[in-house]
Amino acid sequence: MEHRFYINSQNGYAGMISQYEKVYTQFASIRSSANHQSPNEIIYDIAPDYGEGCIKVYKLMENVILVILDVVFHHDVITEFELSQEYFEIEYCVDGCLSIREDTVGDMCLFPNDLSISMSRETRGSVKRCAGQKYQGVSITAEKAAIASYFGSCGIELWEETIERLKHELREQYYQGINAPPEIATAFLQIFHDRLPRKSKILFFESKTMEILSNIVSYDSSGTLIEAASLDEFESYQIKKIPKILMGNLHGLPTVRILSKELGINKNKLAKGFKKIYGDTIFSYHRKMCLQHSISLLLDTKKSINEIALDVGYSNPSNFCYAFKKQYGITPLQYRTSSVQLVN
Repeated sequence: MEHRFYINSQNGYAGMISQYEKVYTQFASIRSSANHQSPNEIIYDIAPDYGEGCIKVYKLMENVILVILDVVFHHDVITEFELSQEYFEIEYCVDGCLSIREDTVGDMCLFPNDLSISMSRETRGSVKRCAGQKYQGVSITAEKAAIASYFGSCGIELWEETIERLKHELREQYYQGINAPPEIATAFLQIFHDRLPRKSKILFFESKTMEILSNIVSYDSSGTLIEAASLDEFESYQIKKIPKILMGNLHGLPTVRILSKELGINKNKLAKGFKKIYGDTIFSYHRKMCLQHSISLLLDTKKSINEIALDVGYSNPSNFCYAFKKQYGITPLQYRTSSVQLVN
């Protein structure tokens, strides 16, 4: 059994957003408690017959729509789309898997920490959320012209001169999903785990959207991601396995030599290729990803700091606290406490 929906942009961006709202109400109810009433915020709770979880929708300046998904469906939910080139979307997968089919690109999947940037062209295909598969993600949707406000004095030209000038193959890679650099991933995780009061939430989301966009073009402008084109397809594919390999061996990290042997790439090419793709050394990047994961554990579990330190690869809690404070400016306990106070 499956549930199938259809979205198009024939009646403009506003019409498309209205279609999404109608789709959500077919399998979810709008949360109507006094604590969740805001013209810029709608929370949809998934109906028990369809699954569990919620979809949070926020209207930001210039009619940019931010959606936070944390859902599991009992049956496949397939959304078919047919959109114009004026449509713009960034999708970040926090956890789970999102299956996408696009007519000209083919089948693809977004996995944790994958970032997808929509193509600047007319596009059609489908998004599939598989039965029983948890999906947590954040999407930023807008008319392409609307994001000009998020570049301030630089204007939309900055986007045109960076992302839009990519060669077709690289632009397609961005759409199929690139592994998000730590700075971009952190901003998305802060959105997903937001605990701010409603009155300041929208401002926070707008600032994070600006941060995400500026980091995307900054990485591109520096050549970090573009230089990855000097790697052949096999080398790029193998190097992109490294983050998952490291996260699967937190307490016994393989050396560059071991990674080189396992992936079949020369040590120097492996290290340089990783830095070209991710903009950081292998183990510095890994440390940042572990600290990002610790944020989820701090906010979404009741585990002690010691337990979380072990879960993210630190045998010594003091080392974990030192690394966390160096990265985020406060200790793990201060981060957790301040988030709880904001909720209350």
